[in-house]
Amino acid sequence: MKIRLKMISLFLIIILIPLIFLYVYLSKISMDQVSASQVQALKNINETKADYIADVIHNLSFNEKEFASSDYLKKYIERAELTLDDDYYRQVNDSIRNTVKRNHLITDMFITSTSGTVLAAYNINDIGSYCDSYKELDAAADSNNGISHIYGPTDSDTCSFYVVKRVYSGVSNQIGLVVERIDLTQICKSISLTGYSNYASVLLVDSAGKYISSSVSYPKSLTTVAEYRKIGDNITDAIPFYTTSSVTQTLSAEYDGKTVIGTSIPEAGWSVVSYYDNVLASGNISADFKSAKFAVVIFCITTSALAILICITYTEPLSKIIRVINQKNKGDTTIRLELNTNDEFGEIGSAFNTMFDSIYESEQRYKTVVSMMDNVVFEINLKACTVYVSNNFNQKFSFRAQTDSISNSFLYKMKVHKDDIKRFNDDVEKILIYEGEKWEGEYRLKNIYGDFSWFRIQGRKFKDQSGTPSKIIGMIADIDREKKSTINLMQKANYDALTQLFNRASFLRSLDEEMRQSESRRSLDALMFIDLDDFKHFNDEYGHKCGDDVLKFVAESIKELTSDRGFGGRLGGDEFVMCLTNLKLIGDAGKVADDMIKTLNAGFKSESTGLQLNIHCSIGIAFFRENGSNPTELLESADTAMYKIKKSGKSNYAFADGVASSEEK
Repeated sequence: MKIRLKMISLFLIIILIPLIFLYVYLSKISMDQVSASQVQALKNINETKADYIADVIHNLSFNEKEFASSDYLKKYIERAELTLDDDYYRQVNDSIRNTVKRNHLITDMFITSTSGTVLAAYNINDIGSYCDSYKELDAAADSNNGISHIYGPTDSDTCSFYVVKRVYSGVSNQIGLVVERIDLTQICKSISLTGYSNYASVLLVDSAGKYISSSVSYPKSLTTVAEYRKIGDNITDAIPFYTTSSVTQTLSAEYDGKTVIGTSIPEAGWSVVSYYDNVLASGNISADFKSAKFAVVIFCITTSALAILICITYTEPLSKIIRVINQKNKGDTTIRLELNTNDEFGEIGSAFNTMFDSIYESEQRYKTVVSMMDNVVFEINLKACTVYVSNNFNQKFSFRAQTDSISNSFLYKMKVHKDDIKRFNDDVEKILIYEGEKWEGEYRLKNIYGDFSWFRIQGRKFKDQSGTPSKIIGMIADIDREKKSTINLMQKANYDALTQLFNRASFLRSLDEEMRQSESRRSLDALMFIDLDDFKHFNDEYGHKCGDDVLKFVAESIKELTSDRGFGGRLGGDEFVMCLTNLKLIGDAGKVADDMIKTLNAGFKSESTGLQLNIHCSIGIAFFRENGSNPTELLESADTAMYKIKKSGKSNYAFADGVASSEEK
């Protein structure tokens, strides 16, 4: 019942109430108000049409005045002979033809002398002939800025009027006329009236009291039409034909149930007059109102009946659907939507039941899989800004979220190892804020015991149907044993077990890579081959543990000397190597070798013997590219240089052949 009432109320609000307001409005509005609004609209239309015609006439008059005052025209008229092949004529003729072609309203243009002879014309056949209407045109030039009255159409054209300008030589010596004939077809179209049926019309009245309209193609006199004769009696000031003092604003008057509106066009002595029959208009409007109100009533009744029918038909199944959905949301997994109909509602019921079954099975599978997994499963709801984690999260980590919001989740509150925290935060920002689609990373996180363990986090972003990211689903896997085993294996594979320096193979790989980079950056880099002098003495005199102490001390010394400028390695036995990078001078390599010799000579206290032991070594130095183009050649060069020292007294260093000594540098 509640849904039914809501639907009925909705129909009333959306459809019936606006219609009732419309009916009340149509009942209260008066015919006078409608007529007044139409008259006002007609007044605005009248002024707009008058402005348009005034602009057209002004432009025509201005352009012809400019032409009439041109020097080349005056010089052409002042000549005694009529010559059609000189520059003056051609210039005048070009101006006439261009003026007519540019303005589609101008149908003809010609120039006459004061005797009425046509001196130049758009129609060249008229040149030299006498203009029959010369006196009438000359008289028109004296009034209304040279705008004539309206002329009726001939056999070959339509209604027109003339724009006439006198041509003067000097101040007041008239020497001719410039005449343009203007087609009124376009102007007649502009005063046509739409939306007023047959109870309104617009007239264009000229300076002779003749009028034309969109429906009157031949000019008629106002005074000869009884219906229009009264116009002049009521708005005389708006029509220049009736008075010499015209006004520029619009005037209106009412008489015999009619309204007339007049707007003068002073520059031409013309006016635009609108004629509105109030009685006829009221009858038409009243009939329209009655029809509209009757239609509103019928529509209200029909819509109300249809609304009730729809509510009765559809509310019961909808109510049942809502009831079942509410039960389902409360956790009832056995509820079914039973709609025993053969229409779409029956299909909806079947689809809902299938969906409920699928959801139930999916939930059971999901819960089963999650409960059997050792990995932590998480789900980030990007729209609700919440984070869900599986129950085994608390068995892995000591962190406990205060709320389920993203800001309080493990994404921002988890303790991350200092060496991994920047990478962790960058990955979180990429998947949450930017366009990252996947999250894959390995980090050291603080576990439930307070130690940092290795975990792998994998996640994937999902989008809704509109393409907007909605969820991120992923898991956190404990890979501590696997990671540490891998690190240990890499350590054993690449480092010497006793000294923790690069072994021979890994050193040569690193040296090869460094030589390629050195070639690209064109830097000064060197290889040092270090061989301990009389190392066998330590093993024979103090035992192999003492020998190991010596080797460890040498390795620590190499690490200190290469900490910020290279790396070291143990080739085997008592042979060590150092790669020095980005040296400024050749002699810098010698200084490092000298520091190495001094450090070893200073010695150390052996843990196995408790004795202070002093160590001596021989060093050979070879430079990248100069002493070898690959690791093997470079190592041989450094080895050869080292043996020079062995043969010449030991405990010193030497450069490979082709390299200047440190003293020279």
